[in-house]
Amino acid sequence: MPTPRISRTIDGRALEPPEPLVLTLDALETLGAHEQLLLLLDREPLPLYHALASGGHAWQTRRGADGSFEVLIWRKSD
Repeated sequence: MPTPRISRTIDGRALEPPEPLVLTLDALETLGAHEQLLLLLDREPLPLYHALASGGHAWQTRRGADGSFEVLIWRKSD
C-alpha cells in the first residue's frame, strides 16, 4: 500500500472566510488516491467538518501552540 503524502498545502491564515473553505473544497475535487491536503488556519474550521464527512473524507486537526490550526485531509478509502 502506498504511503499517503501531502500533495498540496493551503495557507488560509491571511484569508477571510469563506475563501479558505472554497479553496479547500475546490482542492478536494482534484485530490488523488493516497494524497493529502494540509490546511493552515487561524481558527478551527467547524463548517468544513460536515462537508468533509459527507464528501467521504477523513481529517485530523491539530492546534498549534500559537493558536493556529492544521487540518490534514485525505479520502477515507485511502
